[in-house]
Amino acid sequence: MKPEDIFLGPILRRAAPDQVVICLATKGPTRLRFSVGEPNGEWLAHDEAPFTVVVSPTLHFHFGCVSSGSSFPRGRLLEYGIAVSGASGWDYEDFDRIVKSDALAYEGFQRPTFFLQQPGGALNVLYGSCRKIHDENESKLDALAEGDAFVAADPRDVGRRPAALCLGGDQIYADDVNKTVMGYVIQCAGLIESPVEPLPGPALALPDFNRGPMLRRYAKFTSDTLDNHIVRFSEYLALYGLTWNKHNWGPKEKRPTGFDHFFDGLCAVRRLLANVPTYMIFDDHDVTDDWNLSVRWREEVSHADLGRRAIANALMAYWLCQDFGNDPQRYDRGTRRRLAEAIERRRERGSKVEELFWKLDRWEFATPTSPLIYFLDTRTQRGYVDEPARRNPSAPAFLRSPEAWQQTMARLEQLLREQERSLPVVLVSAVPVFGFELVETAQALITVFKLSSYKFDFENWAANERQLQLFMTLMSGRDVVILSGDVHYAFTSTARMIYFDSENFRALPAVDAVSGRHRRLPSGSAPSYAPVSEARFIQLTSSALKNFADDRARMAANASRSQWGKIIDRDGVELRGTFRDEYRNFMMVEEAADGSGFTFEYRSPEQVRPNTYFRQRINDEFNAAYIADRNMGLVRFRGRTVTQQYLIPKSHGERSLSWDFANARYWS
Repeated sequence: MKPEDIFLGPILRRAAPDQVVICLATKGPTRLRFSVGEPNGEWLAHDEAPFTVVVSPTLHFHFGCVSSGSSFPRGRLLEYGIAVSGASGWDYEDFDRIVKSDALAYEGFQRPTFFLQQPGGALNVLYGSCRKIHDENESKLDALAEGDAFVAADPRDVGRRPAALCLGGDQIYADDVNKTVMGYVIQCAGLIESPVEPLPGPALALPDFNRGPMLRRYAKFTSDTLDNHIVRFSEYLALYGLTWNKHNWGPKEKRPTGFDHFFDGLCAVRRLLANVPTYMIFDDHDVTDDWNLSVRWREEVSHADLGRRAIANALMAYWLCQDFGNDPQRYDRGTRRRLAEAIERRRERGSKVEELFWKLDRWEFATPTSPLIYFLDTRTQRGYVDEPARRNPSAPAFLRSPEAWQQTMARLEQLLREQERSLPVVLVSAVPVFGFELVETAQALITVFKLSSYKFDFENWAANERQLQLFMTLMSGRDVVILSGDVHYAFTSTARMIYFDSENFRALPAVDAVSGRHRRLPSGSAPSYAPVSEARFIQLTSSALKNFADDRARMAANASRSQWGKIIDRDGVELRGTFRDEYRNFMMVEEAADGSGFTFEYRSPEQVRPNTYFRQRINDEFNAAYIADRNMGLVRFRGRTVTQQYLIPKSHGERSLSWDFANARYWS
């Protein structure tokens, strides 16, 4: 096995005490053995029968799921190796030569290394999203390579080194491929599969370039950049291969010019993926721009033969390149084999394969860390914005339907029972749950005035207040950290939701229909209007790893302020003010009748008769303001304390922010 024989990987996927998962895709059949051990020591466990998916005679995906009879050591470095079966047995020399020639190990190590978090120890996590091959803009920085530089600075220090890398979406840009890059995609796809995949109907004549008119007509796609949109299964796989491995571009002298900003960081990116457990979830560009943006979009594309095929191809490639390694145990032996056979026999089974992947709903998963990190699917289980009436299918869709929340909460509640109660709930949401109010208001106005919801992607959580309320209600009584990206600019924010003992609260059903949790009703015959439940949130959002930020948002973002909270009283009237915990009263703010300014008045909860109180803090002394530069986030969890830092250009300095859920000052 030579470096050029590897299509993709090695990528270290899941690292748990009982199982380590490694992905390697090879350009042809190869019998492999995956092994985990201690550096320069004995192997601890092996997988000599990895799960293999034969995409074609020239592309095989291998997933080594190395299981320990008891538990792998925690809190110290481990390494892995991949052996090739030969006449004299298992041989690791080929892999070791590849590791050396491609610089896949950190200095001082022969092979890729990783570690398992020490029980009760801190958890360090890198996170980011949105990485596009051809985006150069003003900065040549690939922030994923900056993550590698952070690890490389001291790879032996497991107290500093990240135990997980969380990629929150848009790992590829299927709908926005540079024309030069598209030529390499077509060439690489031809090496994966020949003859090319026949497409349904008139799309059989789909050209290699200038595909826009045909995709708009026959796939019902809505992206602004459709001319070089990938469609075939082999094309999606080719784009992953080009995004993560320099060898798929051919010899150095044959690579395209003008892409040094991408190639300069590609080796570092590959090393990071090989040495840090990497967990991934999709967003729209992994499939196509506007993917399921509205209910009507989904219906139209699903009834278009070409659209239906393209989405299925994208999901098959996503399952192989991103999903399966996140947690193979989500798929029992029969299911994983059925999905693999569907891919292997995709041409003869046609529509049955499409239906299988369109209906697949197991995309959500959790990392084996403490606290656990739960990745939300905000794409495939959307609902009508006017649930349950369903009269407006053209409006931007719910990011998650109530039925989807039922499934999520059932899984999440079960997982959280195994986690220490004081630890925060950590969620990955591709789109920030709490953003800049003025930016979201502008998006709302665009949609109200019938401008294109597709063009401006009005799909933030604030697009439907009922959905945001549902989410906050489900998180009631918990501390929550949300890791996001998508918007291409970075910021942090804290938010707080308080529920009071009111007539509305007492009228709620005893058992929550979505979460299944029993509500504890306050004592006494009459509402006391005292706080009965609270949720605190920290929103951490990274800039794009390698994509530009539309700076038109900067002014609105920097102008957003959160001096006052929003109070909903028992009659549903919205009021402005601040709840003062230490005095158990409200400082209400109202505009003076003559328009000369504002008046302030202190009122007791009995006077206000509140149902809920919500306040988001942003652009203040406790939070990072708008950052357009490419970067990735580094977050550290220790007990109830959360510390955040952005790996940004040195001109900004290195500012670290900390929050303690036990201290109300960050939310009050």
